[in-house]
Amino acid sequence: MGRPARLPEDHSSWDAEVVDAGARTGWLHLSNRAVLGLTRADLRAGLEAMTDHAGAALVADPSRVSRWETGRQQPPVEVTLGYERLLGLPAGRLLAPVRALQRATGHAPTGVPADAAEPLEGLLERALDGGAMDGGRWLRLAMALAWHDRFFLRAGDAEEMAARLVSEVARTAGSAHHLRLEAALTLLQHPSSQRSVLRAVGAWLTDPDVQLVTPVVALLGSVGGDTDDLVVRLLQGQDSRVAEATLPVAAAKLAAGQVGARHLGDLADLAAQLVPVLGGRALADLLDLVCHLPREHFARVVRAQRDGGVRDQLMQIRGSSTLIPDAAHRRLARSLAWRAQWGAEDREPPEPDQMLERLVREALFHVDGRRRELAGRLVAATPYGPVLATHVVALTDDPRELLATRAWELVHVLGHGDAHRSVVTRALDDTAPHRTEALLALGLSDVPLTPSEARAVAAVAAQSPDLRYAATLALALASPDSLPALRGLDAVTDRALDWWHRAGPQVVDPM
Repeated sequence: MGRPARLPEDHSSWDAEVVDAGARTGWLHLSNRAVLGLTRADLRAGLEAMTDHAGAALVADPSRVSRWETGRQQPPVEVTLGYERLLGLPAGRLLAPVRALQRATGHAPTGVPADAAEPLEGLLERALDGGAMDGGRWLRLAMALAWHDRFFLRAGDAEEMAARLVSEVARTAGSAHHLRLEAALTLLQHPSSQRSVLRAVGAWLTDPDVQLVTPVVALLGSVGGDTDDLVVRLLQGQDSRVAEATLPVAAAKLAAGQVGARHLGDLADLAAQLVPVLGGRALADLLDLVCHLPREHFARVVRAQRDGGVRDQLMQIRGSSTLIPDAAHRRLARSLAWRAQWGAEDREPPEPDQMLERLVREALFHVDGRRRELAGRLVAATPYGPVLATHVVALTDDPRELLATRAWELVHVLGHGDAHRSVVTRALDDTAPHRTEALLALGLSDVPLTPSEARAVAAVAAQSPDLRYAATLALALASPDSLPALRGLDAVTDRALDWWHRAGPQVVDPM
């Protein structure tokens, strides 16, 4: 299929602050082309029939294609869009993770002028009039606006567009979510739209009955300025769901140097209190925060722990930047990557894909939550994603608590693959561990519940108060017509149902 002699690899160290974005971008393009069966000759012919935004024909000679796919040269935006068209992928499927890579390595992605086939005015009208806006259109609208150094919308239009986008960021899953997230980040980092998006984020999070917190509060991690005050207030607030959702945001801001000196002590004191008591997904986010504290504040957290084993674990995690001992996670990542290769390519691979193995390792085991999420998003944007998802669902049964919760986190990024029925079974099994995570996974998926599954989830909500929030979320997103069955369970649930009625159901993009 025209593979180069060697697949691109990322040779940056495991604990490096910046990864090799070029190699990862090349791998993303190559893995999609090779697995989906597009030859290099057909790729070149297809690209050279296209033009860039200035109307000039694209140049795709053999040496240039080789440099793109081995990561030695960053391809122009039009080339990534060309790969999407030639491979029959939804608009933005490759471009969104490419832009996320650029942002993560300190290179703010640029805007792109609107396509003549769908001009800026038409996209803006759709967004404001409630017309159909899939993730690809949202990303094209954001890039077209960001193409200009300054743009001006009527105040009401800017607020309305931002409010709709933030709401859809919260109510989407998988690729539909990743595309809208990239659109929101693009607008959030542009001076002409940042204020409107921040207001929409604030309005969403300050609703006392808000049910979807994590996807929206995550947007604050990309904003500098004085938002560290807000982040610390959210961490110290009374709402535990908001506080836990804010942990990875605080870690990201620490890593980016966006937390002022006056708040470092507050974060260290809070972390020292939480380390002995937090578990599940929040524990990994807390460890991310702790490991990004300056040395003297990290030492305060370690000294505050009474358990010597906990102190040793904190030192080991900070020193290795990994959540699980190195030898164990390398073996597991190698096995998962090989099975994903074999399943996606439908044959025994000619050689192990070292980049895929590296991304699987990062997505599951890296202490840096941003690295975990971005690695998962890259794999999700390839044919390996659904195959890997099936195997990762099986890992959620692992008796090692930290590994099982890491697997659930990755399931939320990759989806369920062919294991959706297994997730349903876990959510409904009274004896299964991690039932909250399983119920959340049902909601944070683009697979609707069947009527019988929805009735069973409603029964869980009625019979198990400790699972009621997760069961309500699962029904609201995957079977919204079933929500009335929960009315009257308790006052908190009734307020949640009213909120879901205002917010609306899950937004699903057409395939």
